[in-house]
Amino acid sequence: MKNILQLNVDDWRTKYANPEIQIKELFRNYNVSTELIKHSTDFQELLDLILKEYIDRLDEIPGVDLVNVDKLDQKWPIREKLRSLVMFATQAVLLKENAEVFRKLEDTNRQLHDTMQKLDKKNKKLKEINYQYLNMLSFVSHELRSPLISVLGFAELLDEEVLGTLNDEQRKAVQVVIRSSRTLIDMIQNYLDLSKIEQGGLHLEKKNLDLYKDILLFVLEEMTEQFQRMELSVFVEGDTEQALVNCDPGLIRVVLNNLLSNSIKYGEQDGKVVVQLQKKKKELQVSVTNTGEGMDKKELKKLFQKFTQIEGNHKKGIRSSGLGLYNSKYIIKKHGGKIWADSELSSWFRVTFTLPD
Repeated sequence: MKNILQLNVDDWRTKYANPEIQIKELFRNYNVSTELIKHSTDFQELLDLILKEYIDRLDEIPGVDLVNVDKLDQKWPIREKLRSLVMFATQAVLLKENAEVFRKLEDTNRQLHDTMQKLDKKNKKLKEINYQYLNMLSFVSHELRSPLISVLGFAELLDEEVLGTLNDEQRKAVQVVIRSSRTLIDMIQNYLDLSKIEQGGLHLEKKNLDLYKDILLFVLEEMTEQFQRMELSVFVEGDTEQALVNCDPGLIRVVLNNLLSNSIKYGEQDGKVVVQLQKKKKELQVSVTNTGEGMDKKELKKLFQKFTQIEGNHKKGIRSSGLGLYNSKYIIKKHGGKIWADSELSSWFRVTFTLPD
């Protein structure tokens, strides 16, 4: 082996007995070995490179050739060389293990990358299918809505005896047609709204208006017959003179229609519906409360999820798309407001939303 430095014993002790230098040597070997790991293609090549690096490092340590140990007069440099060799050998084992872990991580990352690409392709395909489904849903709903409105219109003419006098049985049958038609029209409208929401086609056209005079009164008037049929008493309370908001009138009308329709569906016969307006600092708070069975507070959060059906309604014969509150939540959030539900079991149920000024 080479004797490059040719230091005397005292100089050698002074240099290599320094802990700081020993630590630097350890870091140096670690960094070099780590670089070798990164650029090696297989374990055998890696071990050969590390072995060569360690032999070169041993050659830099002053002392005599280990092959002729018996001829040495000074034994201590050999001991230091052997200590270094053990240190390097130990580090080689650790580096081999690290290399194996490094390769496994690379393989895992490659597999994850491949999986992510496959998932991305599947997600794109699912989006295309969902888009086609929503287009079909929108088309079918739109085509069903027009004839249903005609059916409802003629049924109302019959109920009002514009087209002739009805007996009691005929009137009851016509009223069933009216109720079913209105339910289906509400459901279809919710599906149309859902289609717009899912496709990002629900755009706001805000206006400064009076929510009480410009929207609420018209919705209540349209629903008068439904309230009367359930013998419901309807009240509007609160700040009716301070109901100015900046909103999309058509969309807020959808929200109020959904909430008031629910108060009719799930309220009690001969009960009460209260619409309350409360002006706060920078927003208008609107709540719709109906007396009736209410619901368990643990179930309230589920109400605003898509296609949620309230437990027990099937037994009552109530049909619903499960989209009214989901769509309403989207509309209110798009306006920058909030919406939530409260209830007291066997007493009342309330939905409240806020709209910024």
